[in-house]
Amino acid sequence: MKDQESPSHASWNTWILEAIRKIRSQKQRPSVERICHAIRQHHVFPQEVIVENLEQAVKEGTVLKVFNKGQSSYKDPGGLQSRQLTISKGTDLSKVIAKAIRELDEKDGSTLKNIEKYIRQSHALNLSSGEVDFRSLLRISVKRAVARGLVTQDGRLFRPAVRPPTNVSTGEKTPKQRSPGSPSKQRRQSDTRPQSPETPKPASSTINI
Repeated sequence: MKDQESPSHASWNTWILEAIRKIRSQKQRPSVERICHAIRQHHVFPQEVIVENLEQAVKEGTVLKVFNKGQSSYKDPGGLQSRQLTISKGTDLSKVIAKAIRELDEKDGSTLKNIEKYIRQSHALNLSSGEVDFRSLLRISVKRAVARGLVTQDGRLFRPAVRPPTNVSTGEKTPKQRSPGSPSKQRRQSDTRPQSPETPKPASSTINI
């Protein structure tokens, strides 16, 4: 292990992002504990110092903090910047908002501020002109998302809309299966079954005298 004196801000960001990539390559969730453990394998610092620099990186947007099933996790926003988002005055962001809320997966719901922050971090925004007000467009679009049933609203919090499960008993989403003994199948079988030849009628035994 290397003992560092006072690493630069850029060094901390590099170490944190390297730790996140390493943990993800091991198919694990980059939690605070795992990030601290990965950094302390090469650098001697107390856990509280690492956490402090991690939260600073989140505030600056260098690291993306998300929630999944009530647990916090960290991502490298650079890996998400391939998602291009071109915005003009009339752009409807309702589907983008719904997707952001699902990806944030915050237990109590997401505020518009958190949604905006996540979209800015996870997309490369291309504004068609300087007159586009992204924040105002976001407020209009979140109302559309609620009206269209894409998300639900509870005060200042927004949550993903709950999709109704498929009703198998009514067969709404899946085609109905006919039972082997259904009348229509029996009719089809009777149509294809070879018919037995008719029994010939006996010849008349009447004798004319």
